[in-house]
Amino acid sequence: MNKQDHWDSMNDKIMLVAKLYYENKLSQQEIANRLNISRPWVSKLLSKAEEQGIVQISIHSPYSGSPDLEQQLREKYGLTYAGVISNTDDAKDNLSLSVVNYFISQIQPEDIIGISWGNAVSKFVKALFPLHFPNTQVVPLAGSFGTTFDTLPNYNSMQLADTIGGKANLLHVPAFCSSQEEYDTLINNEQTQEILSLGEESDLIIVGIGSLAKSFMIENNILSDQDIKELKEADALGDVALQFLDSKGQQVQASFSKRLIKADIFKASKHARSVIAIAEGKAKVDMIHVALSLNLITAFFTDEETALLLLDK
Repeated sequence: MNKQDHWDSMNDKIMLVAKLYYENKLSQQEIANRLNISRPWVSKLLSKAEEQGIVQISIHSPYSGSPDLEQQLREKYGLTYAGVISNTDDAKDNLSLSVVNYFISQIQPEDIIGISWGNAVSKFVKALFPLHFPNTQVVPLAGSFGTTFDTLPNYNSMQLADTIGGKANLLHVPAFCSSQEEYDTLINNEQTQEILSLGEESDLIIVGIGSLAKSFMIENNILSDQDIKELKEADALGDVALQFLDSKGQQVQASFSKRLIKADIFKASKHARSVIAIAEGKAKVDMIHVALSLNLITAFFTDEETALLLLDK
């Protein structure tokens, strides 16, 4: 690591500790426990934050968000938390760092953490600081599909568990079964049932929001032409954890839906203490609006452009 990389990393840690202490109201010992560092080191980082002018009346951080837009989103959708970030610095993913900060403030020592897939979720996992939560469990919310790591729930489960020092639970089945016979065999497997039930009992959930208007499932031929036709005829906008929804927020049932191995996101959302969703982009605005209107999400992270489009709906 060169001097500039070290400086950037240290600055990130200073800003993270400052936000956890001053905004999230965690004690120095709680921060030390979560970040697996000593309490004196936390105190030193807080002192550095004051020396550098990061802590004044408010905390100056590129992932602090836009307070006015965040308040409007919270009020419109009944959110517990909203993070609206301006990603003007191409060298840093401030949206993911904002999610990291919130996640660290929410995780508890014995949490079950349900995780989905997609580019936004994978970027969050990569941006997360190493933590020390050995009694946590991470569980994928669906079986495997796709050809890249970003679309493999098991991979995100392993990566997140490794980063927080917890246990990864894996689901060794496909999400999309090719026949009803295959589905019946796999869904009745004891291990499959155990993992899906665990996912529906998650304390924290991290998901992306998918849109048919810009879908990696279509681009990567995960959905067949017949599947796409059925979804479009049913007015499907997209999905949350493979639960497809239409413009009125109704659950869409295509023929392939009966062969999907996934946790029930509605059941999981009702159980979870916090459901964190990350999504941005004009193509996803309608689907995001539906998901937020259904109160499936408690904490939502996006960029300024998407936030403004949502507030116009």
